[in-house]
Amino acid sequence: MDTQKQETAPESQAEETTGAEEVGDQARVTTAEVRDEDEASQIEAESEPESLEDQLARRQAESDSYRDHLQRLQAEFQNYRRRVTQEKLQAASRGKTDLLQALLPILANMRLALQHASQDADAVKQGVQMIWQQFEGFMRDQGIDAIATVGERFDPAHHDVLSTVPATEDHPPDTVVSEIKAGYLFEGRLLSPAQVIVARAVENDAAAE
Repeated sequence: MDTQKQETAPESQAEETTGAEEVGDQARVTTAEVRDEDEASQIEAESEPESLEDQLARRQAESDSYRDHLQRLQAEFQNYRRRVTQEKLQAASRGKTDLLQALLPILANMRLALQHASQDADAVKQGVQMIWQQFEGFMRDQGIDAIATVGERFDPAHHDVLSTVPATEDHPPDTVVSEIKAGYLFEGRLLSPAQVIVARAVENDAAAE
């Protein structure tokens, strides 16, 4: 009986030793895992501020780039607007110069006609006709056309009625009988309406009475 107790005791002690070693190993493993997790957390914590700083720096660089690009666009637009304004002024000045140069010969002929007004009436008449022809040619060159009036059907868009007369066989109702003041179109658009006298139907007069 004693021998069996003695043999069982070492086995129990060996089992206890093995269990203690296993517990110690587990404790060491747990400690190592905790230490690894702490180191990983520390590394992550240390890397996060650097990543945010990098992102902030990149965003700042992008913002600076956009601002510089916008400033360049604004400067280019200002230069373009100044250039266009200057070109418009120059074009207007050239247009006025061309217009005045075209009028100078007409004015010269008009002065000659006035100088000879007291000498020969026929010569003055011919001079005035020549000046009128010159002026008509000048207006055509500028895109100005006279509005047709006498014998044409009344057009309220182009004709202003000063008065009316009874219609006849030669002048049916709603036709222009005579022209008081000429009207003109500039490139197809109304520049000045013609002032005219228009024929009216006799029935309209009877109805009015």
